[in-house]
Amino acid sequence: MFARASTRLFVLFAAIVIVLLLVSGITTYAVFTAALHDVTRGRLSTAGEEELVTRTSARLRWQVLAIDGAIVVAIGGLGFWYARRTLRPIRDNFAAQKRFVADASHELRTPLAIMKTEFELALRQEPPRSDAGRALESGLEEVDRMSDIVQDLLTLSRIDARQEELRFAPVDLAALTQRCGEKLRPLAQKRDVALAVRAAGPLTVDGDVAHLERALLNVVRNAIEHSHAGDEVALAAHGADGRAVVEVRDEGEGIAPASLPHIFDRFYRGDEARSPGSGGSGLGLAITRWTVERHHGSVTASSTLGEGTTVRLSLPLGATASVPAM
Repeated sequence: MFARASTRLFVLFAAIVIVLLLVSGITTYAVFTAALHDVTRGRLSTAGEEELVTRTSARLRWQVLAIDGAIVVAIGGLGFWYARRTLRPIRDNFAAQKRFVADASHELRTPLAIMKTEFELALRQEPPRSDAGRALESGLEEVDRMSDIVQDLLTLSRIDARQEELRFAPVDLAALTQRCGEKLRPLAQKRDVALAVRAAGPLTVDGDVAHLERALLNVVRNAIEHSHAGDEVALAAHGADGRAVVEVRDEGEGIAPASLPHIFDRFYRGDEARSPGSGGSGLGLAITRWTVERHHGSVTASSTLGEGTTVRLSLPLGATASVPAM
């Protein structure tokens, strides 16, 4: 498709160039023919040569300006028209892909909920340390992981459609940080990772508590999953220069400098060494960045290979102007 479009575009512009060259040649011929007619008809003054040069130069100048204007208008207009025509299939395919992702994610929620219920019921009937019990626990973990991915896809679909709504209200970010730490403590214990939480509050921000909690959970879960047994993940919240700051630091493998600018991009998983077996989708940090930026904040990351990574979320303290969903 792209080769065919490139060939058509080349042929189109080649035809435009040929036509403009013909017009330029005809125009130049007409100007010099008019000048010769002036000479032959005796219309020149006593300073005939100078007058001929001046008159011919003036005619050529206006003709060239007219031709240049025609070139700009023709190429610009045809280029814009052809670009829109060429991009239309790409735009339609992209829209169809977004609809498919949204529809498929929505349809997956029901069977995943049923599977989760069935696994939980089966676990009640099996000894937790038996082979069947461990298999059921593993299956339940995978169902939960898939449910998180589906929820992330639905969120991104609503963001792209400008349908994700934010409901602003006063939120104590210190208390929210403590709550997120408690929610993820079982995951840290299962992975033999120490989770240290230090939150000095209150740190009141104007925000959507559900979205902020999800953003923090994404970052902390990401740090835990990228840590090794015996490592520590430090979660700290404090105020600084009129802003509420939350820092999440891990002691994992770190991120390569080439990958660091892209970790908040959708589906980016360029540093596979950092996440052995984590199975992340590369969506959580993208949603975190969108959430923080919609709260007039910023999220940054710094990392040193072999020493770990620190993610820093910064939000303005106090009430801020609410913004519509995007």
